[in-house]
Amino acid sequence: MNAWEKRKLGEVATITMGQSPDSKNYTLNPQDHILVQGNADIKNGWVEPRVWTTQITKIAKKGSVLLSVRAPVGEVSKTAFDVVLGRGVASVGQTDFLYQYLITLKINGFWLRYSTGSTFDSINSADIKDAIIFLPEKNEQSRIAKTLNCIDNLIAAFQRIDNFLHYEAYYGQRP
Repeated sequence: MNAWEKRKLGEVATITMGQSPDSKNYTLNPQDHILVQGNADIKNGWVEPRVWTTQITKIAKKGSVLLSVRAPVGEVSKTAFDVVLGRGVASVGQTDFLYQYLITLKINGFWLRYSTGSTFDSINSADIKDAIIFLPEKNEQSRIAKTLNCIDNLIAAFQRIDNFLHYEAYYGQRP
């Protein structure tokens, strides 16, 4: 097995910082472009459309990994849609390995060392692009991501079962 290579995140992933559209262009029309402003637009690690916009500023394509850059800093999610990125998020590539790696960084408090702000914490483009990460070769990245994705799916399945059992116990019947 080869050693993991030390790299800057900006060298291995396309980083796109969000930019808020003018608020006059916000809508509740699902025919417009989905706007991801921050963690309020994320549920269970995925973008959940809540607000739309008619103005395209910065975009993330379907399958992109998103990172919150404002409090709470370092939350990681994915998008199943093409979305417009608001100021509270950045797009950080599209690989499952990066998704899992960024989750590990969050769990370990990695972004807290970069976090600044008197009103609320935030990180900037340089913090993300210059973040040092360690990468195995591509085949190993795929194996790791596949394994961790399977574990994530099992956890989600057990959570659904648990929710069902709580529902059944509370209401005395099946939904």
